[in-house]
Amino acid sequence: MMSGTPITLAEHKQIMLEILQAFASFCEENGLKYYLDAGTLLGAVRHKGFIPWDNDMDICLMRPDYDRMIEILRKRDYKLNDHIILERPEESLYCFSKLSDTRTKLIEFPDTWPEEKYVYIDVFPKDGLKDLSFRTKIVCKITEYFGLFHWFNKHSIPYWKSKKKGLKKKWIACIAGIFVKDKNRPYRLQQKFIKWYAQRHPLESCEYANTLVNGEFHRICHRNCFDERILMDFEDKKFYGPKGYDEWLRVLYGDDYMTPPPPEKQVVHNIDVTWR
Repeated sequence: MMSGTPITLAEHKQIMLEILQAFASFCEENGLKYYLDAGTLLGAVRHKGFIPWDNDMDICLMRPDYDRMIEILRKRDYKLNDHIILERPEESLYCFSKLSDTRTKLIEFPDTWPEEKYVYIDVFPKDGLKDLSFRTKIVCKITEYFGLFHWFNKHSIPYWKSKKKGLKKKWIACIAGIFVKDKNRPYRLQQKFIKWYAQRHPLESCEYANTLVNGEFHRICHRNCFDERILMDFEDKKFYGPKGYDEWLRVLYGDDYMTPPPPEKQVVHNIDVTWR
């Protein structure tokens, strides 16, 4: 593998599949329960593998197992093996983790806001929500805004400062940069808030669950969708998904989630991928 050699979509998918296999083995060894999530879960149900035009992968763990995963990997310097690492929110633009292959280079938004990463799969925590009340909506909005500030601090400010055009954004970035000394503070505040909420509404007592680090009040399902797991075909492998996948996929993609979108909506994420 020569440095700079382009990685095809098929190769990209194979790398992500290898990351998932390694993580699944790690979870089994440590008594952790993972689930296929979002588009990856949809791909397992509808295509028995990757969505043909998709080039990312999503998995999740319920919050207690997610926190245990981070603690176990912390003792291993966040290394799953010799070339797969856990990238934490403190090191990225997002309030969730990524499992990344350090042999690769992936540039997101190459034509607009280029961000250099590795080939990765997203790892989301699922948190409990007491109900669907207005108060719960406020909780989701607070976590969402913390996430947006995390992105703004770590991406928008340095990117806007570096732009040759867009004087207004440059001034906003320069002024904001004066006040932003700790770029990870929004993330830490978000996690404190989620922990505070969880102490008052323990996961096992909550009726609902969602990806609270993203806010997403419009994407909530019953928590018991994730009470049990089932093995699902994915390419030539089998991985675990939530037994209540039907409700969760209807929440995410609508009642007709088994019907592929028209060709014009079958969009591939804009990325450049090479070997390092």
